[in-house]
This record gives sequence, structure tokens and C-alpha cells, in this order.
Amino acid sequence: MARSKLTDSGDDLINDSGTILWSFVKGEQLEFPVIVNFITNPAGYTFEAVVVEAANTSNQTSKPTTIQPAGIQTVLTVRVPTNRGTWDAPTAYNTEDVILYNGLYYKLLSGTARVSATTPDVDPLWEVTVLNKIYLQFPKELGATWSVSATVGSPVYGFFELRVTEPNNSILTKTWKPVRGMVEILFSPTEIVADV
Repeated sequence: MARSKLTDSGDDLINDSGTILWSFVKGEQLEFPVIVNFITNPAGYTFEAVVVEAANTSNQTSKPTTIQPAGIQTVLTVRVPTNRGTWDAPTAYNTEDVILYNGLYYKLLSGTARVSATTPDVDPLWEVTVLNKIYLQFPKELGATWSVSATVGSPVYGFFELRVTEPNNSILTKTWKPVRGMVEILFSPTEIVADV
């Protein structure tokens, strides 16, 4: 039975490895994989990832600790690969499709409407993956309209969070926030020089 005082520190029943820092050069457009290890199949789950502009100041030397009042809020795209079920040789598959073959999940690295009789375990165009991997997409416009822009010696920041909500459940629909932290945007010379 629990007998400790409520104010005593104890075991962390929901483990958290801490916050993260995503670092981008202004104008970069990148995608990052995230394994949501508390679910086995992302089908039916709702994923929301956002970046909220921080209260940056010109030539700041430390990270801001508050949000910009009426600041820019950016909703990121969260890509969930298509689970095509069990591999079938005559079926046409597309890049990033996920299939199950011989107890393992594989994703197709490239191809459009690709049909092959070569099994995924020996075909170099298939790579072993996990079903619960999602992808966060950071657009090149991120931070472009923030109140303060990055300078050569001073990046700007936003606050980041990923929310995962399970499909409707008659008892309780659970929501997790497994990834949180900051986004750092660094100065970019190519962003100030006209495109050729």
C-alpha cells in the first residue's frame, strides 16, 4: 500500500527522457522519424504536432522562456506510412508503403506501382521497419514570419509538442504528449540572397 507523503519524490510512473531541441537553418525543409513506442499500430490514432513562436528578442544570448503574445502558431504535417497488410507478389506497391512479410514489417524505399516477385527479405528496395513509426515534417517556411528573425550570432526559437490521441474508446480516450521541446532556427545566407 502507498504510505509515502504526497510531497515525497518517488518513482516516475510515466518515464520521460526529457525535452528535445530541433535545430534548423532558416529555409530548411526536413522530415524526421519518431517511433511511438507506446502503441503498436498507428491506424486510427490522431497525431498533432505544433510549433508556437517564442518571445524572441533581437540579438538574444539565451533561449526565451515564454511564448510570443499573439505569436505565429504552425501546425506540422505528421505522415503515417500506409500499411498495406501482408506482402503479396502480384500487388503494386509505392514508395513508403509498409507490408508484413514473414513476421517482420518492411517499407518500400522507392518505386511507383512496383510489382516484383522478389520477396522483401532479399529485395534491396525493401527495408525492415516498425509499424509504429511516424514522420514529422518541418516546412521551409517555419519561422519566416516570426516577429524576430535569426541573425548571424543569434538564433530564434519556438516551442514544439507532439500529441497522440487514441481512437474513440467507450471508457476513456487516452491522449499522450510524448515529444516536447524547442525548435531553433539559425541564420541562413541563402535566404537573403536572391535565387538565381
